[in-house]
Amino acid sequence: MTRTEEVVANKQLRKDIDEKIQEIKNLPPSRERSLAITKLQEGVMWLGMDLKRLNEDNPYPSSKDPSSGDKIEPTADGSKL
Repeated sequence: MTRTEEVVANKQLRKDIDEKIQEIKNLPPSRERSLAITKLQEGVMWLGMDLKRLNEDNPYPSSKDPSSGDKIEPTADGSKL
């Protein structure tokens, strides 16, 4: 698998997982569902770390710049998490 294919696959997985998170959020709340959401969010985070390993450009350029004040970029891939 090429680097580009890996990046695309990771991004697609992140999108798919986010869709599942949204499905769970539409169900009546429970502790178990909250835990499922948390674990899926962790999966999205780890796939993001894998993008970093693949040297994907930083989608959050001001995330480590304290002079940016209270500016927080939206998720780079449009996830609603």
